[in-house]
Amino acid sequence: MGISIQSLRVFLSILEHGSLSAAGRELGMTQPAVSNHLHALEERFGVTLLTRGRRLQPTPAGECLAGHARRVLEDLAALEAEVARHAGPRGRLVVGASSTPGELLMPRLAVEFSAHHPEVALDVHIVDTEETIAALLNRDIEVAVVGRDVEDPRLMGTVIGRDELVVVVAAGDPLAGTEVTPSDLADRPFVLREEGSATRRVVEDALAAIGVTPRVAMELGSNAAVAGAVAAGAGIGVIPARTVRDQTEVRALEVRGLAFLRPFVLVTERNRPLSPAAEAFVEICTGTAGAKK
Repeated sequence: MGISIQSLRVFLSILEHGSLSAAGRELGMTQPAVSNHLHALEERFGVTLLTRGRRLQPTPAGECLAGHARRVLEDLAALEAEVARHAGPRGRLVVGASSTPGELLMPRLAVEFSAHHPEVALDVHIVDTEETIAALLNRDIEVAVVGRDVEDPRLMGTVIGRDELVVVVAAGDPLAGTEVTPSDLADRPFVLREEGSATRRVVEDALAAIGVTPRVAMELGSNAAVAGAVAAGAGIGVIPARTVRDQTEVRALEVRGLAFLRPFVLVTERNRPLSPAAEAFVEICTGTAGAKK
């Protein structure tokens, strides 16, 4: 009796989740179907692969099978990607973006990509930077665009643009349009992006460099929401400079000694073969589309 690829996937899912029922939920299968795959593997090899208990654990034979199963599935993914290159980009591509590049860069990139590759269905997931990086490492997406450098050795980053942030207040604020010192900000409430946002991290680092610890009065999930709250008088905000151009109810402040510059970074997983569609998206992002002969 042969070994099915699906049985190997099921076995690894059981190890990851610790139970047949949890593996079934992850794979969209019934528990009896998961059990059948496990029994088929144990019958094929004539050994017990898992110890039975509250959480299923691999036997020595199960550990051996798990190692080989991972390599088989990795080799299969590489094979599929390599063969697919002969057909060119097609199918569905899932990419991720953190909030600010998702708002400011992704619309243009998506339109350009779709114009070059109409046979690819592009699915863009926009969340904060930490969630985007987690999705990439979990392989829920193939490519990510975020608003800061990445330090994880499992990832590779390429700067594809830069963004300037500015301090803003309501249009009617006495400080609007003026140059201020760091001490002018010390006692003012701040409206900032949520924890996990690259914008939030850049803002806090830059303010700390000039000796300002912001008194955070409100945390919001988008630059537009921050601008709206500032316009309503909730406090001082920091948003992309290009966003300010579209706002009539907030005004920028120049803060002496303060500069907010951060990169937009294209991120991929190191040593992970990209699909032809993902490679094509990378070429669009880096401006190398059409460079290959």
